[in-house]
Amino acid sequence: MAKKKIAALGGDGIGPEIVNATCHVLEGAGFDLEIISPPIGEAVVEKYGTAFPEETKKLCGTVDAVLFGATGPASDSVIVYLRWISDNFVNIRPMKYYPGAITCLKDATGIDLVFLRENSEGLIPGREGDLSLLAQRLPEYRDPKLNKSFADYGEGKFAVRIVSERGTTRLAKFACEFALRRKKNGSPGKVTCVHKWNGFPQSDRLFERIVREEVSKHPELSYDQYLVDDLARRLLRYPREFDVVVIDNMFGDILSDEASELVGGLGIAPSGNVGSKVPYFESVSGSAPKYAGKNVVNPTATILSAKLMLDYLGMHEEASALERAVAAVYKEGKSLTYDQGGKASTTECAEAILKKIK
Repeated sequence: MAKKKIAALGGDGIGPEIVNATCHVLEGAGFDLEIISPPIGEAVVEKYGTAFPEETKKLCGTVDAVLFGATGPASDSVIVYLRWISDNFVNIRPMKYYPGAITCLKDATGIDLVFLRENSEGLIPGREGDLSLLAQRLPEYRDPKLNKSFADYGEGKFAVRIVSERGTTRLAKFACEFALRRKKNGSPGKVTCVHKWNGFPQSDRLFERIVREEVSKHPELSYDQYLVDDLARRLLRYPREFDVVVIDNMFGDILSDEASELVGGLGIAPSGNVGSKVPYFESVSGSAPKYAGKNVVNPTATILSAKLMLDYLGMHEEASALERAVAAVYKEGKSLTYDQGGKASTTECAEAILKKIK
């Protein structure tokens, strides 16, 4: 079987450091991967005139997956291409507690849930403009509750939130397949839909109905639903009650960041963006420019993103070995970074994880 081909794109800020550390682990473990590192990010703008050279873009269309570091101002176009132009419509965000990680809870043992965030609609990417444009194009529209027209608001901006039948249906189908796979590995097989139908009685009732109807086709799965504000509360009090959480773009972005604090923070929070021919995997943490170049940030989220990548590529034994190594390092507690109360550098933490694989 041919090696899986991976494009490692550091991006901006701390991105190159955490991607390099992760590639060191993957290569050192001897996994059957071909990893290439084409030019990307702020560091290559002077040479290529762009943070996303055309040769890199073309290469991304030929690989099996992309491992991405972090988006900064220079590399925003990379995410536009990988997520929206490529149509990776599901954002997978697991939140799992590894004993030894710092948590805001007295006891986080057993927390293991996954957010499946709709990645192409909702309020992100921002579809915005001047209110005057809405007033001109929709002069007869009046808010059914307040009886106000767009012109009544005066000058300002608008943002459009999109919930389509197609977008929600494909997310719901993915969620059911995902929940069924998790159930085979011991998870409860529960799908939770998150919405705000008391504020959005048309769009969010559509979202919830489609998810509920799709889950009902699978008697092996159970189903519940919550208002987004209620779920924010329940995540803190009853985090072990959740398995697969289906959620819209902005709600998912916010609540998954909240949930990361239950299991150790953004330094441990991985993600995968899938749905197209070429998926990409990245930590949730962002570029954190004030820490760039200091070799202090936590590489765990990117390493666990690589675990998601390996699983997605069918390399399940390698994925399990990588996750076991992460769990062992956290349980031991000797090679953790500052965010986990330790003194290890980025490279020292990655090296400790690699040694647990060997």
